[in-house]
Amino acid sequence: MENLLLHISDSAKKRFAELPFPHRKDEFWRFGDLKSWGVDALFPFFQNHSGRNFKDLKIESLEKSLHAKNSIVLFDGQILFADLPKGVKVLSMGAAAEDFPERVKSFYGLADGKFDILQASRASAGAYVKIDDYADVELNVGIVSKLGISTAGVVFDIGRGSSLKLNRKYLAFGGSFCAVHAGFFCGEKSRLESTSVKLSEGGSRAFEREDFDIPNGVEIIDAFAQVGAAPSRQERNFEIRGADSCVDTRAFALLRGGITHDIRTRQMHRAGNSKSDLAVRAAIFDSSKLAFSGLIRVEECAQKTESYQSCRSLLMSEKALAQASPILEICANDVACSHGCTVAEPDPEELFYMFQRGLAPDSAMRLMVRSFAESTFEKLSDRENVEQIMSLIF
Repeated sequence: MENLLLHISDSAKKRFAELPFPHRKDEFWRFGDLKSWGVDALFPFFQNHSGRNFKDLKIESLEKSLHAKNSIVLFDGQILFADLPKGVKVLSMGAAAEDFPERVKSFYGLADGKFDILQASRASAGAYVKIDDYADVELNVGIVSKLGISTAGVVFDIGRGSSLKLNRKYLAFGGSFCAVHAGFFCGEKSRLESTSVKLSEGGSRAFEREDFDIPNGVEIIDAFAQVGAAPSRQERNFEIRGADSCVDTRAFALLRGGITHDIRTRQMHRAGNSKSDLAVRAAIFDSSKLAFSGLIRVEECAQKTESYQSCRSLLMSEKALAQASPILEICANDVACSHGCTVAEPDPEELFYMFQRGLAPDSAMRLMVRSFAESTFEKLSDRENVEQIMSLIF
């Protein structure tokens, strides 16, 4: 089905040329750093010579550790390494187009923005991960970006009644613009526990979109951390179209060096008797900024829905900035939905308490931010994995 991928790529290239770069009148980029995502800023990446390369020892050492048991590694969209547990099969996008053409078309049909369409224009770059029905699997995935333009599409086809514990690490090296689109197609009564950490060097750009297709009886526990020295954009969309499903998704962003982390979420309830809970946490240093916009939409048929979202920002500098826009669109009348946003500086009393017990100011601040971050991962079952995540963040 090479013709399928060729058709997808050609259509995406045409759409990419027609769509404008982010601009002030685009509501979906409200609060975003338009300068970092405009044509002038991104042109060097498209020329494949950004002229900026950096070496972050943490990122370099982490890249070497990705080749491990029960792991898949993608290098600039190509499958570089695969050691698969029982119940998992990984295919190139070309092979997936042969075996699962409708699912591949459905995945690429989700792209509707400038940068996920850029990823679709290279439809052959990526992988299709198939989880068998009723399998119990733990899987590690590493996605490494080094080229000037680095794209990857990753489809997770999770079988009916299966359980997937997924640990992902995204690495964007200096001089790379990476666009990653991941799709999770969950089978009925399946369970997904997903963690992801995204690290980026200065002089790069990191865009990611994730789509979750959620039918009846699905449980999702999802936590991710966005850390690094590059502007980033994160779009997460939850399509809850089945009853008795539950989604708990949390995010933590650590911002330093005057950059903007941009997080956009959509919790779309298409059927009743389901739950979703979104919590965003950010620790903002220097003159950095968090831009957050979250939508909860409950359709008229989705009675008995429970849906919540919150955004809490900790300002670690007088120049730090957090801008949030929670949005509720409720078309049903028997629901429980709410949202909340808070922006605060470190509590002087908490700092005084730590100082009195001998902690230096830097250590006290570090402890405060770490405890703030750990709440993002408190529902994960693998505490050893949580400690590894904390070591990467701090």
